[in-house]
Amino acid sequence: MSTVLFGTIEYYERELISYFTNNHVSNNDDATMKVFLMLEAEIFNVFLFDEATRIRCMQNLLKAFCRVCETYFTKSSL
Repeated sequence: MSTVLFGTIEYYERELISYFTNNHVSNNDDATMKVFLMLEAEIFNVFLFDEATRIRCMQNLLKAFCRVCETYFTKSSL
């Protein structure tokens, strides 16, 4: 298993997939928003970053969220 750095797109993809898989999330808007908001809170509330790092992490989270939703929910809806 390779190392993935916190804040990268790959990190957030891994976190999202893990959450969706472990919690048996299907294409449910409430569940997907819950995990997104959980990771967003991690960025803004838990860690002490400078503003530029927060913005970069949030952009990476959004990119990862789009990728995972396209891949994960497209496959599960077939």
